[in-house]
Amino acid sequence: MRRKAVILLILKGCRLGISVSSLYFSAKYFGVTIERDVWLLAINVFLIFDMAIWGPINETFRAKFIFIKEEQGEKEALHKTSSLLLFTNVITLILVSVILWKPELISAIIAPTYKGDQLTLLLFMIRIMAPSFLFNQVNQLLISVLNSYRSINIPEIAGFISGIINLMLIVILAPKIGILSLVYGYYLALIFLLILLIIQIRLKKIRLFSDIKGLKLSDTKPFILFSLPFFIPYFIGQVALVIEKTISTLLGSGVVSMLDYSRKFSDILTNILLSILVTMFVPVLSSHFMKNNIKSFVFELKQIYQFGFLILIFVVAILTVCSYPLVSIIYQSGNISTASLHQISKLTMYYSWSTVAIFFYYIFGIGLLSSKKEKYYALYGSIAQIIMILLNLLFYKRLNAYIFPCSLFISHFIAACLMLTKLPYGKKELVKIALKYISILLSVIILLYFINRYFILMSSPFMVLFTNICVLTGILLAALFLFRLEERKTLINIYQKVFKKHK
Repeated sequence: MRRKAVILLILKGCRLGISVSSLYFSAKYFGVTIERDVWLLAINVFLIFDMAIWGPINETFRAKFIFIKEEQGEKEALHKTSSLLLFTNVITLILVSVILWKPELISAIIAPTYKGDQLTLLLFMIRIMAPSFLFNQVNQLLISVLNSYRSINIPEIAGFISGIINLMLIVILAPKIGILSLVYGYYLALIFLLILLIIQIRLKKIRLFSDIKGLKLSDTKPFILFSLPFFIPYFIGQVALVIEKTISTLLGSGVVSMLDYSRKFSDILTNILLSILVTMFVPVLSSHFMKNNIKSFVFELKQIYQFGFLILIFVVAILTVCSYPLVSIIYQSGNISTASLHQISKLTMYYSWSTVAIFFYYIFGIGLLSSKKEKYYALYGSIAQIIMILLNLLFYKRLNAYIFPCSLFISHFIAACLMLTKLPYGKKELVKIALKYISILLSVIILLYFINRYFILMSSPFMVLFTNICVLTGILLAALFLFRLEERKTLINIYQKVFKKHK
């Protein structure tokens, strides 16, 4: 399973390169401008809607599909999935129609201070992006279906190809049509991904569309009931995002873009870790739980726990010690001032630390979801969002934009600690692993900080970043053996295979 996780990580790494390239060209062509603020507000509105309305079903689908498949058979599971797909499409189409008719309902909430040309541009962008809500939701469900059949690589490859298309259109069209290049690139990537997913479902002979006439609304009931506890935390979570966007517009023009630039790096890391957890380990852990295989359940949970921590250590250390060189390389070519670059780099560092708390939150949540304790996951998720909302509202005037990464860390860390107490198996082992790896993370950062202060004295941001990556890689390899981490066995096995092959 760890080998599959590594393959998935490599594919995610390829998509990471595309995401970073997109950031570079976005900064180059649009910088910190009102046009990009409007684009971000519009696209985030529909991502928020998708998460609030369908997020609970999307997150719990894989586990419930496995449960139905084990209890009632594959045919029944696919039949119910087809009904769910039709149901979500119809509801989404109705919502898109309402938004196209009255976009003012949204703009008044997310940007209450926008007037005149700013408001006109925002309303135009909301209308243009409304249909993406439907395409995005269909893609999410089809990816979930493929993941439930342990098809993980193909959706990632499809996403990588669609990402390249998106990037190419930005590079080609941005100098000619400006911010609309982001719209064209986004839509073409979504449509291309949808086509590839449908082709893959047919190639794998998953009979998802075989009995369309027999679809019934009542067949969606198992998925909806299973995900029901999650609608509260997801709804509150999207309210928290709306409040964050609203506060961001109050803090000044360009702040929305600044927060987006600074949060992108940690968001990419979070999405990589979360996708590995959800796509690979929810079906596996759910299957072990249904078969009452406690040893395998704990073993798989520990495997991904440790694997995820290693990724966290590397990325958080780099973003803590080298945030400014990284930000300079990606964003300096754009229309962004030096003062803004410094603020983005600080926010990037703070957001990287929030990723640690989010990782705990999701790993323990996945454990609860896969062991039919989803109600606790939902309850503590709601508590996390409420804490985050309160902190943002109470302290945004005092801490300015820095309140957002701080509230993200505090709220999710508290929720993660509560979730840990409800895990059915392996609590003590997970705590020991956490303490061990956090100690490694802190030691690595302190060591890297002093190395940078006294030895890495370079003016080139690229050379500073490159040297730190090389030094950090060496430190982590040494740590694998010094702390006797299990991953060292994997490295030894790889070395022995390569050595024997050449010998």
